[in-house]
Amino acid sequence: MRCAVAWSGGLDSTVLLHALLPAAQRKGPVLRLRALHVDHGLQAAAATFRKFCRTTARRWRVPLTTITLDLSLPRGASVEAAARAARYAALARALQPGELLLTAQHADDQVETVLLALLRGAGPAGLAAMPAAAPFGETRLLRPLLGHARRDIAAYAAAHALTWVDDPSNAQLRFDRNYLRATVLPGLRARWPAMTTTFGRSARHCAIADASLAQLAEQDLETAADGADLEIAVLRRWTPARQAAALRAWIAARGLREPEQRHIVQITQLMQARADAHPQLQLPGLTLRRFDGRLVLEQPPGGAAPRAQPAAHRWAWRKGPLELGNGRLVILPDVNGDLDLARLGARLQVQFPAAAGGRNQRKLLQELAVPQWQRERLPLVFAGGKNGQRGGLLAVADLWLAQSVQSTADSVRRGRILWRDLR
Repeated sequence: MRCAVAWSGGLDSTVLLHALLPAAQRKGPVLRLRALHVDHGLQAAAATFRKFCRTTARRWRVPLTTITLDLSLPRGASVEAAARAARYAALARALQPGELLLTAQHADDQVETVLLALLRGAGPAGLAAMPAAAPFGETRLLRPLLGHARRDIAAYAAAHALTWVDDPSNAQLRFDRNYLRATVLPGLRARWPAMTTTFGRSARHCAIADASLAQLAEQDLETAADGADLEIAVLRRWTPARQAAALRAWIAARGLREPEQRHIVQITQLMQARADAHPQLQLPGLTLRRFDGRLVLEQPPGGAAPRAQPAAHRWAWRKGPLELGNGRLVILPDVNGDLDLARLGARLQVQFPAAAGGRNQRKLLQELAVPQWQRERLPLVFAGGKNGQRGGLLAVADLWLAQSVQSTADSVRRGRILWRDLR
């Protein structure tokens, strides 16, 4: 087994690394161990941490990799959140294939995490706090000390005469976790000495409840799914809580941030719009629309804004795909295809509805039930006429083919048009 310990040089991660040494240094080791130290570059003490880790790693004969971050924080951003996100991203990049990441969070950290989640109004997923094991990129993250209290870790360090470096930032009460640790938890622990154990138990209960809800939401998504969309009639059969769970799972499955409760209310209102209306809702990072009895989710295009489309594209389709500003158009051979390749000229013209104009094209898009907001993105394929003029309409992306180029029982060379929308 190959493991990398995220080692800050503090008490907890130093104890974790030391506790793993016997297994790593045994003859014919069952554990291949190394340490990863992340220098956030946020405080002067960082040099002390680096020096301690280098010296100790050399004495313990543990391979050490130091990762230096260059954090630039946007105005108003949380230093804690930004540093944590950058740290885990850097650790993920540093891991070797199949290597596990071990971190030193313990039972008292779990108490702090649960309290912070409560103060932020989290649901079961947030209150489940930190799992002992979780997927992490292409591998897994393990927290071996999660069942041990801070006092047990300190006792281990004393018994083995370990040294470590204290982080000066832990004394800064402007950070939420430090404030809880220094001012709130001592009073709670004095009144309820077993709180570390009971908080951990509550977190496990929430984790079980969240897993059950996630399983139900996944089943509901399969029931309500219409391709990538959701059928509103199906969603309406369920209770508001069940609707909300399905909507959150649907959005999260696209890699987007789960909507807040106020967003769920707005989506519910969108679902209740008139049957002939096509309303839309703009949420952070996405647009939701109601169309033809379905909820449709669209993400904004990433990167730079799409280039303006020229009036017409000439396409020698036999030479390969046509790369457009918003997608890719290609004609592929296919013995079962609906396109007769012999009926196509060597050169075609491609335009978009806004440039192509024409009442017939607009009517055809309506008949194809293409949503209004998607019509301008579909390429229209025309025959190439003489002197660069376009001929008749042959195809609308990969949704429609003119009868003049459709394959028949006598067609020898068949193919099909494929359109990939990249926006």
